[in-house]
Amino acid sequence: MSMYSLLIVEDEDTIRQGLVNQVPWDRFGFSVTAEARHGREALELMEDQLPDAVLTDIKMPVLNGIDLMGAIKQRH
Repeated sequence: MSMYSLLIVEDEDTIRQGLVNQVPWDRFGFSVTAEARHGREALELMEDQLPDAVLTDIKMPVLNGIDLMGAIKQRH
């Protein structure tokens, strides 16, 4: 089965690591290929490799999840 790539964006380290390591993403057809601490970092990562899906927090410093989705829509 082909896996979809997933970028997880979450500013709280404990929550981000829990999402990355505790959720059985492979059961759902996903592979976590990147993680970011805020929206701007996510956009920088996406310059090198565009994921199939993004799971993002809404309230984050630097660039929040709503603005991140808007930027992704504009750029990609």
